[in-house]
Amino acid sequence: MKKIIIITALVSFCVTLVFVWGGAKVVKATGDAPFCGMCHSWDGLIAQTHIQDPIHGNANPKGVQATCTECHLPHSSLIAYLGIKARNGVAEGWTVLTGDASKKDWLVNREHARKNYTYDSSCLACHSTLLEKANQEAFKDEPSSKMHLKYIAFKETKEAMQCTSCHKFVGHKELGETLFQHNDTSPTSWDEWEKQRKEKK
Repeated sequence: MKKIIIITALVSFCVTLVFVWGGAKVVKATGDAPFCGMCHSWDGLIAQTHIQDPIHGNANPKGVQATCTECHLPHSSLIAYLGIKARNGVAEGWTVLTGDASKKDWLVNREHARKNYTYDSSCLACHSTLLEKANQEAFKDEPSSKMHLKYIAFKETKEAMQCTSCHKFVGHKELGETLFQHNDTSPTSWDEWEKQRKEKK
């Protein structure tokens, strides 16, 4: 009997170890491009602006860059992270299979995406010292500290703010201009004007 208990315990330990190690590898492998790009391939313009971003993107001169999930999944808990990751994965997969990128209004969708797919816990996972700094006497008169103290004061109230309430354009270089140009159908040549004129007839 003792032998069976020891074998069961060892097997359970090994299975758990493989599950945890393998699970961690899967989560990491599915947390950035190119995996995210499998479903977000139709968001190519948006992805391109992240690659060009000099602070959080690939264009950072020091080589430091945020992955997709470091900004676009919550870091408040492992359960929240995995739950939202699974939900978004299913939703994005369905959208790719049934949606039409040409009918998507990128500019209108931008505010919704900013509010619902960028998380303060993600920002604070890297930038927690900003809130600590705001409370320090030496930095309390800095404009950024004053705003960060407001952020703390309004937390869990009706006036609560998100990091992206102020930092609207973080992570994606010239995203607004890029999306506007994508949506802008004004002709830029005689041929385009002629083509649009014929389509209106």
